[in-house]
Amino acid sequence: MTDQLTTSGLPSDPLFIAYMTVFQTAAEHLLACEECQAARPCPVGDPLHADFLAKQAAWENQQYRKARNERRRAQRKAEARSRMARHAAGLLVTFGPWKDGRPAATPADVARQANAMYGGYLKGEPITTTEGAAALEAVLNH
Repeated sequence: MTDQLTTSGLPSDPLFIAYMTVFQTAAEHLLACEECQAARPCPVGDPLHADFLAKQAAWENQQYRKARNERRRAQRKAEARSRMARHAAGLLVTFGPWKDGRPAATPADVARQANAMYGGYLKGEPITTTEGAAALEAVLNH
């Protein structure tokens, strides 16, 4: 998960900037206000602190949603890659050569077949022999 940065290297997220701005304002007020330091009601500080808490909650919620969506995208990608590899393994087992009552296909064969079939969908991230081995195992044990 990467956030966009400005040319100065600082975050460009408007919600984060608002959150940090109100944090700075609230912190500066807290340092200068005896009422706030004593945890007593303050007509200036209370709205600042409430605004800070609201912006903090909004930003944390946004970060949670971003992380959750990133996990979901990664899971969908892994499942799609697995389906592609299983499809290639299924074709090799069904139509490929057999030796001693077992398919002659290897994990490398599965990876090569899946990459040939789905190379355009894989966007430069080819199916690995590890994924090929898992796909071949799934097809043979199905």
